[in-house]
Amino acid sequence: MAGRTDPIVLRLKWERAFLLPLPAHAPDVGPIAEVLVHSTGRVRFQTNDYSVPIQYAYQHVTLKASPFRVQVFAGEELLADHPRCYLRRQVVENWRHYVPLLLHKSFAVPWASALRHGDLPPTFEAARLELVAQRSDGNREFARVLELCLVHEVSAVETALAQARSQGGWSADTVRQLLNFANSADAPAASLDPSQYPAYQGMTPPPDLSVYNRLLEVQL
Repeated sequence: MAGRTDPIVLRLKWERAFLLPLPAHAPDVGPIAEVLVHSTGRVRFQTNDYSVPIQYAYQHVTLKASPFRVQVFAGEELLADHPRCYLRRQVVENWRHYVPLLLHKSFAVPWASALRHGDLPPTFEAARLELVAQRSDGNREFARVLELCLVHEVSAVETALAQARSQGGWSADTVRQLLNFANSADAPAASLDPSQYPAYQGMTPPPDLSVYNRLLEVQL
């Protein structure tokens, strides 16, 4: 603006005519790298390990880091989204990433670090101990309960779990049925008014009810 006497507000008004539109999304300002998913279902970024779904083990994925988040992609599919850790040699896990593995290796459920340090409510561990005390495959049955959390909110599963435990002799199938019932309870019931179904009106003639009078005739 050196050497110009016109006000800044007028110069800005003039320059706006030449400004390009803002980008549709914020540009990526953090590092982007191709990384390998290790056998443990984790990727490493700046000495820290971040979990991804275990089925992507041994595959190359794309890691994008922002000042606050670490995201992992397979193509355009978002696989994992973690808060970025600025400490060193830490493990940041999401227990949901390991549920498919725990279904096959249920003996690892009690010692899975992702579960012990995860965000599951304490009632889940109490339910696991209850299952283990009641049946020999209790840990595997608990893994099936965790599988329900992949398609339902944890809070909804927790509510159904409490209902199932109150009934006694429960299983993952009991929790699933309670979830299905809770999700379908708000569905409106179909109307029983025949006028609501015009396609079915007048399709067959009404029956001749006079034939029932024959039942009144005396048989000799």
